[in-house]
Amino acid sequence: TSYEQFYDQTLVSLPILVYNQEQASAFMAHQRTIDTLLCLPHTNESFTEMIEEFRRIYNDNEIILAEINTFEETYNSNIALQWYSRDSFLFRIINRALRSSDVDMMFKMRHFLIDLYIELDNLYKQTHTFNSRPIIEKLYRGQLMSKIEFEYFKQLSGEIISINTFLSTTTSLQIALTFVNISLKHNDFIRVLFCIETNPSIQHKRPYANISNFSMFTDEDEVLFAMGSLFRILYIDKLDRINNIPVVYLRMVDQKEIDYNFLS
Repeated sequence: TSYEQFYDQTLVSLPILVYNQEQASAFMAHQRTIDTLLCLPHTNESFTEMIEEFRRIYNDNEIILAEINTFEETYNSNIALQWYSRDSFLFRIINRALRSSDVDMMFKMRHFLIDLYIELDNLYKQTHTFNSRPIIEKLYRGQLMSKIEFEYFKQLSGEIISINTFLSTTTSLQIALTFVNISLKHNDFIRVLFCIETNPSIQHKRPYANISNFSMFTDEDEVLFAMGSLFRILYIDKLDRINNIPVVYLRMVDQKEIDYNFLS
């Protein structure tokens, strides 16, 4: 992961929606927006619309416009993961749209979002077809949080959350710690470690997969979760800390649990 990607992934607040009384409607709306996008036509027209939007946004940046030209000329649906893992305009603009739940921008970016989601889903299915036992049990993510955001997270123990963006994690605890092993220039930020418990036996979930073979940063053992993935915040470890870093424990949640609770 480059510095730019590191900044986007760890220095900006983690974009979540909480499945509680206050946010249930927004929570479900975001989930249904994702599902709707995935069902939309994937055509040459949707690709052209996306390229035109890229050029509109970066119309005064010659370097990125050249990068957009390269993307237009070389891109195909089978290399979405490769493009997403690069230090490029694409990573930043996609996450900006998802982070802010900008439905209009998500619609214009649907061509790539569909490709990325499907490629991740196919990779997940391939991984778990040939292995009877779960390959991934615990994953990690280092995150810098404002103290205000961390206090908010502490109030969410037991709650179900949705991560708005694609979520980058790693199988390596040490790698996750290196992402936050930097000097803090502001006293209002703290280092936080997320420990995520996956469950391949859950049938109704967003896909996730190890994308090391597709990434430019193969040594990071990166596992990517699709946008809208659901987790329950189990607890925050206040006593047994790793390198004096508080640990937020998450567990994957079945999508049907949300649908059932919402409808009832």
